[in-house]
Amino acid sequence: MGRKVWVDPPNGWKYGFPKIFDHEKDGKFYQWLVAEGYPQAEIDALKDNFWCRQWEAEDDPPEFKKGINIKPNKDTPTEG
Repeated sequence: MGRKVWVDPPNGWKYGFPKIFDHEKDGKFYQWLVAEGYPQAEIDALKDNFWCRQWEAEDDPPEFKKGINIKPNKDTPTEG
């Protein structure tokens, strides 16, 4: 199984990031970023200082399958 990581480039929220990058399936990283909607101009503007936050992706975490599902704990105030 290939290594999967969440990728969050600078200003990535504007372009639908963070997204999961699969090292085995997705090919070259910079080409994948652009194919996923991240502007080449953002990469070019930062040149050698371009960076991305990355963290390991769990296999199919349920909160990302169904959308964010935040459940309050016993100390969280609720309305009504």
